[in-house]
Amino acid sequence: MILISYPSGGFGNFLYHALTEFSSNTYKPNNSNFEFDTKGRSHNTRKYTETYFHDPVDYKLTLPETELECLILCDNGIVNDSYTQVRKHFPFADIVRVTVDPSVRPVVYKTCVIKAQNSDPLVETEIQVSSNWTDSNESYAVRENFTLMYHNWPFKWEPVDGCLNISLEQLMLNPDHVITQTIGALGGSVLDQTLLKNLCSNWQEQNQQYFKIYHDWQRISHALVSSNHIDLGDITDLHDQGYINYCIEKMYNVTIPVYDYRHWFADTAKIQEMIECLK
Repeated sequence: MILISYPSGGFGNFLYHALTEFSSNTYKPNNSNFEFDTKGRSHNTRKYTETYFHDPVDYKLTLPETELECLILCDNGIVNDSYTQVRKHFPFADIVRVTVDPSVRPVVYKTCVIKAQNSDPLVETEIQVSSNWTDSNESYAVRENFTLMYHNWPFKWEPVDGCLNISLEQLMLNPDHVITQTIGALGGSVLDQTLLKNLCSNWQEQNQQYFKIYHDWQRISHALVSSNHIDLGDITDLHDQGYINYCIEKMYNVTIPVYDYRHWFADTAKIQEMIECLK
């Protein structure tokens, strides 16, 4: 058996689908009707076992009669990334573990809230801000709340020994290569490289709304280092602005005065001016 272990919002169903469909040594259900939903989820991929969900006391495993490897989704939520109970249920299974690189934390947060919770990052944060900020009706209070969240990121999902660790950042950037490597590490071979590449391209396109913040910070940090400044008018999401503020503070070891910069930056030249003032 092969377990796909992933945090909430960590693309476990996509990995399950890809490894089921494209590895030569895994059991294949009929997935002819598979498609991504409007939020980029892969949850309608056909599964032939029950998802192992949040360390259940009783888990009844029913497997098809096959000599091929059977895959099981192992969803323990965002807060539990340990395998104490998992190993009791599946002592000999291989564990494919999705790991959360620091650079993709905002991707995981957004997918967790939007996909897993069927909610909205602003709605979730505005509730918290209204309970703890006297100026909760101001945009900068919501933005700063996101900044503080990333300074105090509570979830782990780092690589661990005894698992096949899959970098979520690398999966996001080069999915067909990562999946091909994973299939090989599990003893299989890719059945159709072209179809796998097409699936991965479609997955990237369908999930671009979550990946955008990652790419935004990459181009902003490059602009700050190179002084080839860029306009930031397309970044209007308060979550994304708050995350970028966190990255600036971490990269330059500064603390952005919330009220002084309550109107967010029009371009990276304004960010650089602020950094020079704060230093």
